[in-house]
Amino acid sequence: MNKKLGMMALALMVAVVMVASPLAFIGGSDNADAPILGAGESSVNGTYTIFVNDGSGWDSEVVSAYDGAQAVKASSFWTNTDVMANRTVTEWGYENLNASYGDITTFMGKTEDANNVWNVYVLIGDNWVLGDDAIGYYKCFNDYSVNWQTANIALQYGADTTAVPSSLAAYIDDNLIDTSSITQVSGEAFAVQFYLKNAMSSQYTPLISGQIYDAAGNLVTATAVANGVTIKGYGSDAYLALKNALGSANVVGEDTVPVNGYNHYSWIDKIFNMGTVQTQGLDTPNDWTDDVYAYWSQYNGQYIDGSASNILTPFVLGAYSPLATSPFYGTSFSLIYDEVAM
Repeated sequence: MNKKLGMMALALMVAVVMVASPLAFIGGSDNADAPILGAGESSVNGTYTIFVNDGSGWDSEVVSAYDGAQAVKASSFWTNTDVMANRTVTEWGYENLNASYGDITTFMGKTEDANNVWNVYVLIGDNWVLGDDAIGYYKCFNDYSVNWQTANIALQYGADTTAVPSSLAAYIDDNLIDTSSITQVSGEAFAVQFYLKNAMSSQYTPLISGQIYDAAGNLVTATAVANGVTIKGYGSDAYLALKNALGSANVVGEDTVPVNGYNHYSWIDKIFNMGTVQTQGLDTPNDWTDDVYAYWSQYNGQYIDGSASNILTPFVLGAYSPLATSPFYGTSFSLIYDEVAM
């Protein structure tokens, strides 16, 4: 999805964009429209160590969870009165992904105030650093962006500071704690299937970099994409699985995490060098009502030509994961390059 187009369309008519642009966080219930859990879903998950200090000294616990926010909630330190930012937020009347997912207001019964906050630290590689971004965007999988890749999260209640407390390392050393390891993405538990079709093949030809093979082992060609082709990739989220399936050169998207604003992490600009193109309305630049664009629309499951059963996904691919414990579960998507009127 073209960033400039998204911002322009948002300024013109948010409601239209939300319906017409599936990669732009279409409104609707995330429970109703997101892929539904099925039988035999994977039990594979990440492993985190959560360190806490509410002012009475450090303690720790190992938990199983998909992301940092889930990990904190999965620990016994979380109480039923604690509060953190949800995975989604309602904006302009639509349910969108929340760049503040996991931000803590109250934890261990202690609420942030003018004098005390919950300082967050994460272990990136071998170094503890300040957790500058929302906890929910830190994950423990080895295919995830290295700057947000961690299996260890520490929270300390006290004055707002950017300095990592020396007492954290001392606690780990004194108690001989082995910090959690990064989870390796491997095996069918991380598999995601994609159906791709270029419905505009008479006008636009995909530029395929390298040799890519479909799920049946056949070489993916421009003709195959025109007819519709099914591929399979592996990743801790569906966006990373798509890049694994097609190769990074064939998928240009937003890799920065979490990206505050309209174009979140995994916003897709181009696949096979085909991105958003205006196909109608160019002769009337001051009238957007007759504008038509060609771009990649994203659907749940297998797309069927002409069927009313095709369901646009509410969120971008990076919001979904083949791991059933993730906030949004999904193992099958369709990406269709076609015209859509604004």
